[in-house]
Amino acid sequence: MRTIAILGSKGGTGKTSLSHCLAYGAYLHKQQAVMAHTDQRAPIKSERPYEYLDASDNFSRVISAVKANRDRDGLMVIDGAGNRPHQDAWITRSVDMVLIPVTNSPEDVRCALADLTRLADPKVYVVVNRWPTNSLVRAVMQRYIKPLPTSRFAGRLPEVGAMRALLEDTAWRTPPTKVNNLARQFYRVADGTLTRHQTYPLPRFDATVDELAAAPL
Repeated sequence: MRTIAILGSKGGTGKTSLSHCLAYGAYLHKQQAVMAHTDQRAPIKSERPYEYLDASDNFSRVISAVKANRDRDGLMVIDGAGNRPHQDAWITRSVDMVLIPVTNSPEDVRCALADLTRLADPKVYVVVNRWPTNSLVRAVMQRYIKPLPTSRFAGRLPEVGAMRALLEDTAWRTPPTKVNNLARQFYRVADGTLTRHQTYPLPRFDATVDELAAAPL
């Protein structure tokens, strides 16, 4: 299995919901999918159309799963929402790609630039989550994300309020059409970025002090 981790030091960017979304998108693309939950929030007990691994209290389960799934087809997604630097470092070394989500917050951008430098690996990219539909809000957000290096930019994912349905611990029902479309889109974004990275690998990224200072306040 290819393995993609969704990491980042900033809370509230949608790491967990995006992890579910990407695993679900893989399922919708007829791929076997595993989603590993490492956050401290309560794990989901209800069944999903993708495999769900609760590693919230035992990170060794993630290590074992990455090794066990290496020769399988499909996609494994690691939700790194716990923001534990030593675990983030191991994950980054061990996976095929890392995605750092940012939303419409200047602080998200500053943290993403710092994370790109902290993780110090060519396979780390940024994905913009909750891209607004309103053109005026988009113009503001475009200024926010301008400091992000284009070579590390995976894409934008539209804001879909119904995404929270993926986090509900209830009997599985097919999500609304907008969620299905977003899951398919996210899988294509991640798959395309990973293919591009494997074809044209990049050097590591280091944000200079000046670049961090230039990020929007």
